[in-house]
Amino acid sequence: MKWLVIAAFSFYSSLNYAQVTKIIVWDSLYNNPTPIVMNYLRRALEVTVEEYGDYQLIESAKMEQGRSLVELGRQKHAKLDLATYAPTAEREKQAIAIRIPLLSGLMGYRLCLIDEKKQTIFQDIENKQQLINKHISIGQHQDWPDTTILRFNNLPVQTTHKKELLFQKLIRGRFDCFSRGASEIYAEYLAHKSQGIVIEKELLIYYPLPIFFFVNKSRPRLAERIQLGLQKLIDSGEFDQSFEQFFSPIIDELKLTDRVVIDLHNPTLSEKTIQAMKIPTQRFRENHLQKQAD
Repeated sequence: MKWLVIAAFSFYSSLNYAQVTKIIVWDSLYNNPTPIVMNYLRRALEVTVEEYGDYQLIESAKMEQGRSLVELGRQKHAKLDLATYAPTAEREKQAIAIRIPLLSGLMGYRLCLIDEKKQTIFQDIENKQQLINKHISIGQHQDWPDTTILRFNNLPVQTTHKKELLFQKLIRGRFDCFSRGASEIYAEYLAHKSQGIVIEKELLIYYPLPIFFFVNKSRPRLAERIQLGLQKLIDSGEFDQSFEQFFSPIIDELKLTDRVVIDLHNPTLSEKTIQAMKIPTQRFRENHLQKQAD
């Protein structure tokens, strides 16, 4: 009789263990200095425990973006289940895109990290053509879609294969502007200001560049779960409340409403993503880029 009790206990324990969803998360997301994205992920999983069971997040091996895209595209022996990227039509073929912009499109509002001695070259620019005419070179990672976008818009780009090298090259004067999203630039400025790097004061370059969760195609149930969880957060108001609490002070600090906005075209987006961005883009501009009447 005793062995039957032990066997039954082992069976139910293994059943409960099997219900734990293990999720290998790209290390750049897992350790992202902008913690709101991981918070969205955890909350999306927490509010769907009743439907899908418990979960365990596992940090992936350290990998650059290019390698992470390869791993996420593997459907056998994959070393990655989940990552965040700016979407492109090609990336949406490699993995399952969850078309809810995690930062309300804030990543597409680009500012420049510059050498503090170069502010004068950015003055008196009112449109894209004037920016082109000044031959201001922009530093980017070779695997980021920004490189394709900027070159499509006839802006000179210098690339490298590692993000940290871009800060080093900026300091050495290899290019004029390290273009960064408004969601990330302030933290990076604080980390590098001792090296003479500052945030440029005049311009705000915009192209639609949402950040989506991407899920390995071998894990469709996980994609369904995250989609449901994020929608629950949106419906409850928690999603927007978290965004405002985290980013409103940063947006104020960056003085976005005082900047000249230069719109660029992003040729890399799928039609579904373009449609998904319309309402978040309009809402963000109404809330944060239009000066309020006195």
